[in-house]
Amino acid sequence: MTLSLHAPRQLVSASTLALVALAGCSAPVEPADPEVFRPSKHDGRDRNAPDFPGDALRWQTERWQDERGVIADGAWLQALRQRAALVATPKPEHTAGVAPQAWQQRGPFNVAGRSRTLVVDPRNRNVLWSGGVGGGIWKSLDAGQNWTVVDDWWSNLAVASLTLDPSDPDTMYVGTGEGFVNVNVARGVNSSSVRGAGIFKSSDGGGTWTHLAATANWPYVSRVAVSPTNPNVLLASVRPGGIQRSTDGGSTWSQVDASFASYQVAFDPNDGQKAVAHAMDQSLATHRVLRSTDAGASWQPASSGLANVAGYDARIELCYAASSPGVVYASVGENGGTIWRSADGGANWVRRTTSGASACNWYYNGFWVDPTNENVMVVGAFHVWRSTDGGRTLTQITDGYIMTVDPHLDVHHVVADAGYDGSSNRRVYVTTDGGIHVADDILTARQRSGWRDLDDTQVSTQFYSAAGYAPTGLLVAGAQDNGTQRLLGTSATRSNMTFGGDGGVVQIDPTNPSYVYGEYVWLRVFRSTNGGSSASFRYSGITEADSSGANFIAPLVLDPNDPRRLYGGASSLWRTDDARRSTIQWRAVKPPVGSFISAIAVADGDPNQVWVGHNDGRVYRTTNGTALNPTWQAVDDNAGLDPLPNRYVERIVVDATDHRRVFVTLGGFSPGNVRLTTDAGATFTDASGTAPFRLPDAPVHGLCLHPDDPQVVYAATEVGLFASDDGGQHWSANNDGPANVSCQEIAFQHGSRTLLLATLGRGLWTADVQRPGALSYGAACANDSTPPALATDPRRPARIGFELGLEANSFPPASPAFLMLGVSDTIWSGGSLPQPLDSIGMPGCALLQSNDVAFGVTVDAGGVASWSIPLPADPNLLGLRLFTQAIGSEPGLNARDLATTSGLALTIGR
Repeated sequence: MTLSLHAPRQLVSASTLALVALAGCSAPVEPADPEVFRPSKHDGRDRNAPDFPGDALRWQTERWQDERGVIADGAWLQALRQRAALVATPKPEHTAGVAPQAWQQRGPFNVAGRSRTLVVDPRNRNVLWSGGVGGGIWKSLDAGQNWTVVDDWWSNLAVASLTLDPSDPDTMYVGTGEGFVNVNVARGVNSSSVRGAGIFKSSDGGGTWTHLAATANWPYVSRVAVSPTNPNVLLASVRPGGIQRSTDGGSTWSQVDASFASYQVAFDPNDGQKAVAHAMDQSLATHRVLRSTDAGASWQPASSGLANVAGYDARIELCYAASSPGVVYASVGENGGTIWRSADGGANWVRRTTSGASACNWYYNGFWVDPTNENVMVVGAFHVWRSTDGGRTLTQITDGYIMTVDPHLDVHHVVADAGYDGSSNRRVYVTTDGGIHVADDILTARQRSGWRDLDDTQVSTQFYSAAGYAPTGLLVAGAQDNGTQRLLGTSATRSNMTFGGDGGVVQIDPTNPSYVYGEYVWLRVFRSTNGGSSASFRYSGITEADSSGANFIAPLVLDPNDPRRLYGGASSLWRTDDARRSTIQWRAVKPPVGSFISAIAVADGDPNQVWVGHNDGRVYRTTNGTALNPTWQAVDDNAGLDPLPNRYVERIVVDATDHRRVFVTLGGFSPGNVRLTTDAGATFTDASGTAPFRLPDAPVHGLCLHPDDPQVVYAATEVGLFASDDGGQHWSANNDGPANVSCQEIAFQHGSRTLLLATLGRGLWTADVQRPGALSYGAACANDSTPPALATDPRRPARIGFELGLEANSFPPASPAFLMLGVSDTIWSGGSLPQPLDSIGMPGCALLQSNDVAFGVTVDAGGVASWSIPLPADPNLLGLRLFTQAIGSEPGLNARDLATTSGLALTIGR
């Protein structure tokens, strides 16, 4: 039987997340400082990039590299295979894992993340497919009003391109890996944004998918093209790998040009023998156009104009003018962003633009030419630009920001509606760093008019950090190019923007949640005094709050002992002792060592114990952290003291119950990225697990300990979420996390046993992880010198969805025994508990709980009575207290020859 439990108290119900139809956008709250609401367009490296994608990429790359500064070829795929093997390993009955059904998607449902691709079903204009660079494929059946994720458990969710076979739209190709790269980052290292795993193919309209095995080792596939006359002929733009060609629908491939990399390849829609492509050499600083006249079997460089274009920003996007055979246009990131034209299929090129500059560059350069009129074209760059004279004049037609109806900044792709005809249907979509937008008439759309936002329910936001305050349901999270977002309410899935730009690390004052702290890039700290409704800068005095002094996303930590004390890590460690003051006074309390600070931890229970980690693997600690000038001791100085690998220190966590026990997690696709000391840093052991229950060799970005049991550890890694219930000796992925996505932050919300997970592509998630508990109470029969004892089977604690195991010993073999179970230890049948049993012939014995249900068994030959009770997989039962007591034979003890055990109070957990 399955036990049905009804708690005699109000339970917190699990949220049911409803998909919300687009009903307009609420205006973002503008922070007091307009610089953050509209960040500077220039930083000296990433021209026209308010979200500084090059700096973000440099920081991400440093977190992925090993101690040699290398990301080994195939390392990411190896980590995925290790993860798959761990998931497939048979699990012990009892682990710390969080079952997949425990996770609740928290959105935000009104803020989508970066998308570089969109396709429209040519048979039904209401069917759209969109790809998130870290969030997988999304499908809409109502022209973008609502979206559903296709599959959270693909081996890779880094979708860079979507392509439909023009002769059979049920055949689809997905290129994975965001291959667009800043040469200043990429030179000397094999780095990029979000890595992929080649190409996936569907032949049934997205119902099922096949991973094309020959492409599995391709890290970045920016584009896939299908011949309009032969669906078996495919071309792909790959980095590294240049232009790849298949003649058998993707089963086998060969490189057909000598270039190192390509961002785009396209067939002539009027002639399947002709194609054009973008190409780069290994320096990634010289761009060129290639053309083919034999369906991509061989390639020739352009003869003039775009044969070689220097500059890492000089990315070239190409588009055939379908209405003018032989005409190809290019959007080129040179001279501020210009349009070029070829009248001979890409052989010779002439610059067209004389007025206006799109500012397209390596990061954003979406381009589309009207298939009915070659003079009409749209460029997606920092904003959206339109030309109606063949590219001679470019006019800016958007002025969007975060959470605006106008398209979000950073526009990556432009695509026309199915059936676009230039007259009765002029609908055009754009994809951005903030999801999908549409103009119903691209010829009349202009700034702040004619645009619609289609973000709603596409939960693909990329978060770096998150914090929660459970009593009010407050969640705050820092997002890539989508500001710092706030959700308020225990079931809220829609957010408002606390602060603009890129959002970084966030903190909530647990004693006064009106105070919320966060950062724009490079430790530019801001503070909210209204619970995250709005905020303003408070970093004046931190002299290192810039790109030369701090990590792009820098650590920011509140002292758990005194949340007025706030630490920030740059080159130095900065501290304020009263973050609530109107004017915050910052002081450097640890000098620079030549590497940025990447992690900070303060011991809960002792504010003087502070730990600091650095990008190069150095770790320091102090035992007088509140002093005016603390004294720092090297735990690892990369010289004489070097117990840790010299990799990026991602997180430091001090056990609140034992301050000598400290976890340090590391970056790099390398083994052993969780390290543990139990002697305050004198020695470290590898806490990454023992095979086969070992963590994949991938960066561990976040880690937290369960507040009720510090042996229970949760790790947020580049390849998913994992848990251990023995301090890191064994790890289990039966929790899996909510999706196969990069997990950046894992933490418990203040005042709860609810995990909060921040992902880089699938938004925010929460899960109640109340631990099962068992506590003896009351007493057995007073006159029993050897009373029977009741206990839980340690392999089967009280967990929802599993069998509860209970055992009572010291009963006579083959005798009957009964387990009494109830939901109260204070009242039953109108009387108070405990109830003495003297009146029924059992003096000195007492009933300790309400007898709501009883289970009878026969005692085994060893004198043990065992009960197995299935508990429903109902999250409403989490935290429910059950009270149990056993009764069985004991000849001669009393007139009834019966004995009772003491009580056992159970707490239902996961």
